[in-house]
Amino acid sequence: MSENSRRDVEREQRFPCEQLEYTRTVGWLLPTILGEILTELGFVVIINPQQANGVDLEVYHESDLIFVAEVLNWSIASRLTDKRRDCIISNLNEYTCEKLLIHTVPLSNLDGFEENGTSLLQIGYQVLPRLYYDFFLTRRQVERRRMVSAATKNDIRQMIISYLTRTEFPIHH
Repeated sequence: MSENSRRDVEREQRFPCEQLEYTRTVGWLLPTILGEILTELGFVVIINPQQANGVDLEVYHESDLIFVAEVLNWSIASRLTDKRRDCIISNLNEYTCEKLLIHTVPLSNLDGFEENGTSLLQIGYQVLPRLYYDFFLTRRQVERRRMVSAATKNDIRQMIISYLTRTEFPIHH
């Protein structure tokens, strides 16, 4: 393969690895970060497997389930379909505790969440491992994307604390 052909292939590559691996890694990352933060704040957190049909996070204070969350670590190119939205609402509505949709970027099609008792928390950017972030950086595609770092985690931590304070959940920090 010539150097020009190799560059053309690299330019056309949409993801830094196979799409399924990318989706799994990125989909796992933010719930894991949120779980760590909530645990540091004194909660017990269950992070459910990605492939399971259900909520991403179950958050307990002592033995009481206080809220569940679905987490969307998406890029600005992502679109929330009606089918996916309805599935998320259905998953959240299986619980009688507080419900939260944590999403990374502005999304259209959020109709129905607040009407169904689900709070919305927008992080403001997609969180990526360094290797993935660097891939998009070379393509100048880092709008509303940040790599995992102490600063990123602290920013998310402050958003979570602000949300918990507004909703009067007990925080131990």
